[in-house]
Amino acid sequence: MSNHQSTPPHVGIIIPIWNGLDDTLECLNSLKDLTYPHFFIIVVDNGSTDGSAAAIAAWSKSHLDVAVLKNKTNMGFTVGCNLGIQYALSQSIDYILLLNNDTTITPDFLSILIDVSEQDEDIGMVGPKIYQYGTEGIIDSAGISAITWLAQPFLRGHGETDKGQYDTQEDCPYITGCALLVKRHVIEHIGMLDEDYINYLEDFDWGYRAALQGYRLVYVPQAHIYHKGSKTSGLWSPFYYYHNTRSRILFARKHITLLLFLFVFLPYLLSYRFMLPALRLIRHRQWNHLRALRTGIQEGFTAELTSKIR
Repeated sequence: MSNHQSTPPHVGIIIPIWNGLDDTLECLNSLKDLTYPHFFIIVVDNGSTDGSAAAIAAWSKSHLDVAVLKNKTNMGFTVGCNLGIQYALSQSIDYILLLNNDTTITPDFLSILIDVSEQDEDIGMVGPKIYQYGTEGIIDSAGISAITWLAQPFLRGHGETDKGQYDTQEDCPYITGCALLVKRHVIEHIGMLDEDYINYLEDFDWGYRAALQGYRLVYVPQAHIYHKGSKTSGLWSPFYYYHNTRSRILFARKHITLLLFLFVFLPYLLSYRFMLPALRLIRHRQWNHLRALRTGIQEGFTAELTSKIR
């Protein structure tokens, strides 16, 4: 990839879905308005049962070309993204954009992200300012902050009214997979998303691995999208408790040094991420949630790691 290309870099936009057809079509309709000229769309259907694949194929015939890749069953967000990434890499693309199907975009957001990415060879991943869908300037995330040794990411500015307090472009620990633009050669260097993670923290892990290799991860506040949020998994659902807990432990096992793991991460996990929510779930008699939390912890510690960094 060169900063002196005669044509704009080619972008593969990957949208993993599991049902949620109305959201997906709204997302696709917003992509029709992109001012950026050189992109194609890949929808990865993770075993939807609502007719999404056929409806998207029909939409594609009268709007934008969309390649629809189908999994027979829901293999999880990470596997779905990697299927799309693998397909995109087989094409002549320079960038990949991961995009949630419950987002809508502003027309210039991709052009802005590409412009920033092309400024520096060391910039590996970039992401936009994300607003909560249907609100007037309420922030969903303005970049990410993280305490790595707790395997604890934070959506910066979440729920705040945008008053320009996050309008500075800056490096951050990782880019949320909600809208993540990554250079092709970064993927070729560090590999695809780690499929040990089924859902959650796969983007944290990816960004962490990229940063270890010297790439910069940049939050770009001039680029905007809108996010509905937790439509597929449901925040604080049994799905959330299971996958978020499991993925947090996997991240810690892979990336946190042994002393910090034993004396910082484990006490935090057991007190703040197990005992506290468990007591709350028992009080509200949410037994399915409690079982999901317990299973997430159990599998987090027992799942075999295919890759490990200390």
